Amino acid sequence: MNNLVLASSSAEAAALEDVKTRLAEAGGTLGTLGGNLVSAAAAAGGELAAEDQLKLVDFAEKELQPLAAAFAEALSGATGPDAVVAALANGDSARLVEATKTLESRETPVQIVHAGARLQEAAAAFLDHATELVVPVLAQNPTLTLSGILPERSAEAAPAAVPATGGCACGGHDEPGLSELDTRVIPHAIRHATIFGALEGLSAGKGILLIANHNPLPLLAQLEQRSAGKFAVEYVENGPETWKLSMVRN
Repeated sequence: MNNLVLASSSAEAAALEDVKTRLAEAGGTLGTLGGNLVSAAAAAGGELAAEDQLKLVDFAEKELQPLAAAFAEALSGATGPDAVVAALANGDSARLVEATKTLESRETPVQIVHAGARLQEAAAAFLDHATELVVPVLAQNPTLTLSGILPERSAEAAPAAVPATGGCACGGHDEPGLSELDTRVIPHAIRHATIFGALEGLSAGKGILLIANHNPLPLLAQLEQRSAGKFAVEYVENGPETWKLSMVRN
């Protein structure tokens, strides 16, 4: 979020942070799963593409669509200028449903990749609109609320994913089989949540190459606290200007 958002109450302020974190995590997972779909189709063709197709559809149905529907519902009573944002939220929700159904119905690798790109575009638009427009409206309007808006997270909302051998949405590769995640281009306020979301999209034995402009010790401490023993971390480059870490799911 680029602009300062002031919530209408202390409860709303706490809810605001939860919502921002959830959206950032969803964006991170979306990047991993979308990149995996393209790479699987390019490297192995139909069978792996179909596998990642189902995983992206599953994530959209269990995480992205419930989030979009929750925002649309929360804005259902909006009036005046906020009604425009409500209409946008409804449109984002409908497009996510349509794009997910389209991806689910495709069969050939080319069709799957094309439909996957459409779903990623719809999801990226939803996440951007939610962060920059919907959340500020809900946080600042005392007649609307962010508290309790988040749907319960499905245990399968971030399904295991095949590694992206050809790259993800974040860039190229320095280590074979590792998708590059450059944290330097992620806004600081949502950086950790985005990284955690990307990590959740990995299956056992697969990983990412994390790139940072500082030693990410706070991130590693937080990762150990929330996912103790789940990831093996190894420094590939240890400063002084750039740090690169291999982070592989156990």
